[in-house]
Amino acid sequence: MLAIFASEGPPQPAGLLGNDLVTFLIVLAAVFVFIKFCGWAKKAQLSAGFKKVIFILTGVGLIVFNVLYFMGNTAFKESHGMDINMATIALVSALIWVFIFAFALMAETKSE
Repeated sequence: MLAIFASEGPPQPAGLLGNDLVTFLIVLAAVFVFIKFCGWAKKAQLSAGFKKVIFILTGVGLIVFNVLYFMGNTAFKESHGMDINMATIALVSALIWVFIFAFALMAETKSE
């Protein structure tokens, strides 16, 4: 997970998670899960109004997640790589919103 926060070049974790090949395989697995999720979302139907609200909130979220990520990087730098709590919150919340946005984007629009 620390491969994402490269502001100060944190030390490599010991063991299996410090291996670059394992990190690469984790990223490939995450991409595969996301593609499967998008395929599942294609079978769902959402109203046009609800999709529009999700798209507007995504625009607002763009600003909010950037501010959260900036705050996380600032806390990470000030603690010399020891405090990743805020950066983790920013990352996890943004990833959750990516799945919400992808679901709304991939879902069929209900005919009214």
